[in-house]
Amino acid sequence: MDFGFLAVPIYMALIAFGFAVFTDTQTVNIEYVDVPESIAAETGYTSPVLVTRLADEMQLIAKKASTKAEVRQVELHEEKKPVAVLSEFVGLTPLVRVVQESVSLTPFTFSGEIVIHGDDLEMKLRGYDSHHRQFQIVKTAHHDQVPELVRGAAYEAMRVVNPYVLAAYQFKRDRLTRDFTPTLEIIQRELDHHDTEYSKWMLNLWGMVLYQQSDRRGAIEKFREAYAIDKDFLSPLLNWGVVEAREGNHSHAIELFKAVTSNKAAAAKNTAAAAAAYSEWGFSLALIGKYDDAFSKFETAAVTDGTFADVYSSWAEVLSALGRKEDASRMTARALALAPTEVVYTENLIGAVQSLPAAATTE
Repeated sequence: MDFGFLAVPIYMALIAFGFAVFTDTQTVNIEYVDVPESIAAETGYTSPVLVTRLADEMQLIAKKASTKAEVRQVELHEEKKPVAVLSEFVGLTPLVRVVQESVSLTPFTFSGEIVIHGDDLEMKLRGYDSHHRQFQIVKTAHHDQVPELVRGAAYEAMRVVNPYVLAAYQFKRDRLTRDFTPTLEIIQRELDHHDTEYSKWMLNLWGMVLYQQSDRRGAIEKFREAYAIDKDFLSPLLNWGVVEAREGNHSHAIELFKAVTSNKAAAAKNTAAAAAAYSEWGFSLALIGKYDDAFSKFETAAVTDGTFADVYSSWAEVLSALGRKEDASRMTARALALAPTEVVYTENLIGAVQSLPAAATTE
């Protein structure tokens, strides 16, 4: 059977491209931001309100960069100063965990003030981390643009707290415009710090940007660089295999997917990456005519991670191409049941929509 028309599956939450696993735990503690009485009276942005909104904006960035999140908790110190503790636990494909590590250790603490300069407002945030490194953020806006001032400060604060989360958030925004200049600026700025702990994450994301820009060889090079830093970091290895498969190099792609799944310790911690590898492995097998073996890999993917919805869209695509429409519909239904708020669809590399139409809405 000719599978030349079989579409390349684009997974629902970018899991096909190992949108990274962030394993650190971090806390962001916003103690206070002093607000002039006149601004508070005019806008309603008292100090407690502004702290809460600043925390909300940082949480929003983290949520948009990830796929699952818990709500932010707003607490008070004993002396009743407003404190916002961002508390977010995210699972496998998400990009950040923001949780309180202990009562005595707060990795990131911010405080500051707003001052009036004529018609403009200046927000200055001062901060330090658990290693006693200090930093300062300064943002300005017109006096009637307090929400924009808060958003700008939150954006820069996230750059300090976790530049990878900010880059991932920006990447998702840039995919809509197809201009990845802002994402690349964040990546390259961080990589200029040669001792950065985020190198492997940034290189993996850089590879994803290059793939979006149709530079597949460049993408593979970045994935290889990321994997060289940490051989237990499965996302770039998975991504490398995905690009090889899209190039038609299925034998090489399958070897890379095997390497992902054979790293048992890392795969046990990252079951979605392992499931994605089995799913991609199955899709490559289908493309070279080994349909029974392909279905076997899809079954393994489903067992590896029972919540991994994306395998069912690949499974449905192959069944549909084989003319098994009812079976394909059942697999699509399984995908939707596991991820009802995601778009389930397939498209080829130039973006022409193929057989599985969007059946749900994006966030």
